[in-house]
Amino acid sequence: MSDESSADEKIGSDLVKLIQQLEKIEFRNDRDLYRYARILRAIGLELYMRVGMDADMITAILSQYKGKWYTFGLQSKLRAKLVGAHLKGGASAAKVLGLSGVKMYASFVKHFIKPEQEAEAEARKGKGGKGRPGFSIGDKPNSGSAGKPGEAGKAA
Repeated sequence: MSDESSADEKIGSDLVKLIQQLEKIEFRNDRDLYRYARILRAIGLELYMRVGMDADMITAILSQYKGKWYTFGLQSKLRAKLVGAHLKGGASAAKVLGLSGVKMYASFVKHFIKPEQEAEAEARKGKGGKGRPGFSIGDKPNSGSAGKPGEAGKAA
């Protein structure tokens, strides 16, 4: 009995820890956005898997229901699928949540990091000035190295 409760705490603690990590993030630089995207992806994946598996379990349990004489057999299985479909919809919403974090960071790279790298390359050629925004994007990104922090300069 104590093994089951400790296993439940371990399983539940991963999701709780991920949410706590997400709450602690303050957006000050590109690394914070990257961490946010990774944690959001992990939360979405965890919820997607849990809710999807629970939907299958509930469907299986309800499909075996033997109630009144007018609800048995195929009708019970059909109703069970209808009930489980609601959780499946929730699971796909969790999947979209996780994917939105990844898309957010990809959009950030496209709209902020790439143009800054191009502007810095232009500044090196002597064709433009360089202004410092209030939001910091890495120390000195190399051209063509947009992506994960840590792949460019001291961004890790």
